[in-house]
Amino acid sequence: MATIPERIAALRAAMEEQGVFDYIVPSADEHLNEYLPRWRGRREFMSGFDGSAGDLLIGRDDAWLYADGRYHLQAETQLANTGVQLMRVGTAGAKGLVAHLEERARKHPGLVVGIDPMAVPLQFAENLRRRIERHGASLREVSGNLVDPIWTDRPEPVRSQLLALPPHWTGRTATEKVDDIREDLKKVDAESVAVVKLDQIAWLLNLRSHDDIPYNPVFESFLYLDRESVHLFLRGADARLPNDVEAVPGLSVHEYADWAPFVSNASGKVVVDPAGTTLGVASALEAAGCDVHRMLSPLERRKAHKNPVEQDAMIRANLRASVAKTRALLWLKRAVAAGGCVTESGFRDKIESLYREQEDYFGLSFNTIAATGRNAAIIHYGECDETPLEAGHLFLIDSGAHIAGGTTDDTRTVAVGTCDGESKKVYTLVLKAHINAARQTIPDGAGGAALDALCRAPMWNAGLNYDHGTGHGVGAFLCVHEGPFAIAEKERRQNATHPLSAGIISSIEPGYYRPGWGGVRIENLYLYRQLDAGPDGRKWLQLDPVTWIPFDPALIDDTLLETPERQWIAWYHGECVKRLSPHLPDDERAELEALVS
Repeated sequence: MATIPERIAALRAAMEEQGVFDYIVPSADEHLNEYLPRWRGRREFMSGFDGSAGDLLIGRDDAWLYADGRYHLQAETQLANTGVQLMRVGTAGAKGLVAHLEERARKHPGLVVGIDPMAVPLQFAENLRRRIERHGASLREVSGNLVDPIWTDRPEPVRSQLLALPPHWTGRTATEKVDDIREDLKKVDAESVAVVKLDQIAWLLNLRSHDDIPYNPVFESFLYLDRESVHLFLRGADARLPNDVEAVPGLSVHEYADWAPFVSNASGKVVVDPAGTTLGVASALEAAGCDVHRMLSPLERRKAHKNPVEQDAMIRANLRASVAKTRALLWLKRAVAAGGCVTESGFRDKIESLYREQEDYFGLSFNTIAATGRNAAIIHYGECDETPLEAGHLFLIDSGAHIAGGTTDDTRTVAVGTCDGESKKVYTLVLKAHINAARQTIPDGAGGAALDALCRAPMWNAGLNYDHGTGHGVGAFLCVHEGPFAIAEKERRQNATHPLSAGIISSIEPGYYRPGWGGVRIENLYLYRQLDAGPDGRKWLQLDPVTWIPFDPALIDDTLLETPERQWIAWYHGECVKRLSPHLPDDERAELEALVS
């Protein structure tokens, strides 16, 4: 097998044949996935970096990987001896991909930047083209991905049969959802919408897959919906559809490879989401003479707002996941007290076995993070091994699952034995930040950046911060990271200005990380519920927890808390006992009550 430097050399030869000086190998694929099927992992193949975000740029002489603070330590290790430089996005002086290419365009007049138009978002490509062209550079859409011919042992795509979801998990039939989208199209006088995002397609048709995409129960497909028809493009076509699939009026199933010629023959006014449609699809529609209408996909907007049945599914799933994680943490506490040796991988195996015991368990929603000591400073640490949990260290566990029609994601940090005052101080400040957001009533329609700032305030006041967003949406038996909103600093995420509203579910997950020391993160999921209008008629939102896992009292420094924070913790722990107790054995119920008393 060729080494990474040899692969880069082969790619540079292909670049020279195409007349491009720089070539972008994005993290995403033709469906703009975060988690990729094994056969789509081009950036990992070319660099060795396997984080879920981070783009690669190959130049004629140099190569760069652009990753944010979640991945700096991981990327530093994985890029060693590859010839790829790490660009630490978010740190002082480090440029992102677009800014760096603009600088290169300024220094190298006539620079030609190559991309696979089928694997980059329209919005990204248009912004990049605008910024480099003003310096005399150009963006070239290269037909066919240049990595694929180099990847000679590329895995084959999956073609297993899909799963039809029951109505008591979805709340609305696929036919009803299709009718909703058609009403949305009429409002903007559009005939159709082109869809490449897999969670949107799975949500619309109430279908899921066991194995197309790791951790995400979606399937590789394209979809084109117009006033009369729904065209689904799927490998294996209708052979993959289950026998109990809903008969959606006007549904036609085509082979996956027929998508490109179909789009090239489209007509009329077509809705495309600039952030959720590839440049290649938009270019093909424009070349066909379509009126391409750029707007947030109506599928993305409707998917994010859970109907009452979806809300119940998320509440049910997160309670069952809370039972599993609480039992795992009680098991850990007993093992440590008895002087036993628990390793990162041992705990991972324990919690995953407890997830599997839950009724209607479907699979993990992401790779379990079980990080002890200094490993917890790696924000997306995924290399659980035989590292033992040592007394006096912090242990961070971030995990989730798909259960009973819902998706879960939660993080707890616990003490292994007795921790020092510094660990308690940091933990308590992160907990204060979490509570500051969780108990905050916010105006309906406020942007996520506002809630992000409120969350960070207690840590900022202590001179601390974290290099990731405060929260993300979570799909209902879909992707663990869902748009269109984000709870993040406006400078980091454009969608941090997207309005928050009733029916969405997001994480709240402040943290703190220090290389060589470790890290703390505390994460719950919350359902946004609309309150009665205030005296001036303004609408407000309240965040209702759906995660019920106790915090670690051994790490809480009570002297750093204000009375309202103590009251919130007492209320939350009381609710944990009430909700979890019916699902715990008698001895574990007693342990839980003693833990939070």
